[in-house]
Amino acid sequence: MTTLTIEQLQKWYRKRLAKRSKDFTKKAEKSYRVAERSLKDIQEMSRNLKEPGEDDDHDSIGIATRFAMKVEDITNDFYVGKDITYESTEALQDEIRSFIQELWGAGARWIRRMDKKHKSTIKQLDVSMKELMSEMNKIQKLLYEFSWLKDLERIGGRIQTLQDLGFSKEVYEEQIRTTRTKIETARSELDEAQNAYNEFIETSNVADLLNIDSEADHVAGLLRMKLNPLKKQVKKFFQHDTGVRVSATGQKALNDYFENPYDAIVEEPIGYPGLLEGLTGLREAIERGKLPMKDRLARRAIEEVQAISNGSLDELQGKAKELEEKRHAFADSDVYAKSAKLQEALNEAEKNLDYHRSDMLRIRDDIKREIARAKDFKVRIESEILESFEEKVRLQMEISLEPLLDKTNVA
Repeated sequence: MTTLTIEQLQKWYRKRLAKRSKDFTKKAEKSYRVAERSLKDIQEMSRNLKEPGEDDDHDSIGIATRFAMKVEDITNDFYVGKDITYESTEALQDEIRSFIQELWGAGARWIRRMDKKHKSTIKQLDVSMKELMSEMNKIQKLLYEFSWLKDLERIGGRIQTLQDLGFSKEVYEEQIRTTRTKIETARSELDEAQNAYNEFIETSNVADLLNIDSEADHVAGLLRMKLNPLKKQVKKFFQHDTGVRVSATGQKALNDYFENPYDAIVEEPIGYPGLLEGLTGLREAIERGKLPMKDRLARRAIEEVQAISNGSLDELQGKAKELEEKRHAFADSDVYAKSAKLQEALNEAEKNLDYHRSDMLRIRDDIKREIARAKDFKVRIESEILESFEEKVRLQMEISLEPLLDKTNVA
């Protein structure tokens, strides 16, 4: 078994590929020469068409010139590669086919309208085109005969890709270095924002504002808990035509309380008359038997409606209104504005740090994929060389991306 580096493998591969493809290259070279000669002949013919004769009228000159210019454009677009490979020969076949189709298309439009004096040039053009077509058929047979060569050339592509993966190490190192710098900067900005916010809380009465938010959340939770036993019954009340009429105010109150009970009870006057009106309609519908529900749910609903009618939510409403009055007072103060500004800066710093951490994780995933890809290419190259050249070669990977994974670890 031969052990080779990437560079050594490339030299080894090129030498053996040249030996195996010698006959193909020799035969293909003839077709390349024929294609180049035919193109030069056709270009020369197009120049002859643009030269007007002494007796040519204006229309005749114009038609011949336009056709010649079209031929020149098509010919200039024709590309014949200098390196002869199976892939480039396939491309040559496609170029000839496209060239023939375009030129015959242009000929069908202009040749019949051209003066008879161009007849000999058109015949020469026809000969060159037939020669090209014949060569295209030869190339097709050649490609079929040496179809196995395409697989051999693919090995070279994989070797080149594997070498390029080695060069990507420097790119990833730079990405990691840049991202680490951004993470350190973002972490420093987060610490500054956190310290500024903590200092503000300790030296101002913003703690009262935070306490308001906490108490408001608590009151909202208690309201949801007290209204939750009526949720299903209210939903049925809206879905069925019970014959019980409730004003728009009562319907809105039922809807608002079961969407956001805290805001609803703050906006309602003391005693929450809108809610009571809506719940009274619900109770009437249940007592009339107009809502399809189990007896247990019906009894529970009537009990809850009765409790609310007796003032079970009075204390929570009073607390909520008191909290909102305090919040309103804070809203007009510099403390509230500064707290909001510092909180926003803190949130932004946290998002910025998370963004750069995620970017580092993306780099880590990219490196892992490249490592897996390199391993896969190594195995495939060794296997294909054994199959195609009947030689055992062990590829020595000199550059590895694995050490970079440790550098992508971020707290």
